[in-house]
Amino acid sequence: MKITLKAIIYSLLLICVGSVAKAQLNVPDSLRIGIGAEIASTTTTNFGTGVITPPSGTAASAYSYGAGISLRVDIPVLTKLGVTLSAGYTSFFPNSNAQYSQQAITGVKLANFNVIPLKIGLKAFIGGDRFYVQGEAGETLIANKADVYATYTNSFTWAPGLGLVLPLKKRHTYIDGGIRMENTASFYNAKNTNTFWALHVAYAFNLK
Repeated sequence: MKITLKAIIYSLLLICVGSVAKAQLNVPDSLRIGIGAEIASTTTTNFGTGVITPPSGTAASAYSYGAGISLRVDIPVLTKLGVTLSAGYTSFFPNSNAQYSQQAITGVKLANFNVIPLKIGLKAFIGGDRFYVQGEAGETLIANKADVYATYTNSFTWAPGLGLVLPLKKRHTYIDGGIRMENTASFYNAKNTNTFWALHVAYAFNLK
């Protein structure tokens, strides 16, 4: 099922990108680069190293929050539609119950869960040139595989989101803020996924 979803998302992205590339329309914008910061909140009980069960008996995740940086390139292809390329680095921090994780070792602090998402997507503006919806897919690499005893180096990722672009006083500069839900397949031999909400704020500028 995971392979099917991956194939469907990649196919839709390639079809959309190919279709708009053939349109050859004049776009009133230029390539835009955004450099930003992110905070993330995990949503699943088995994020990262698997389910933990502290003495309270309530299943939880060893990681609750994370922070990171991101780089995004927006390539306009139609008046209100663009292709996005993004990369980032996010570090998720162990919480107070991390010592009960499946990967925890007595007397050894559980390492941060560090990931590098690499994605391609589509960004469509709605009702003007400020609000947008976005969909991305790609691969997420785990940066410290040995430290968290991961089985795989990379896993499939998909992420829908929405945001707002605010122009600044300096021409062709913007604040780009948004929220997304990101879902990554497990880095272990398991069927669970790593899912989190992320809030990002970026400084963006056009190359023109």
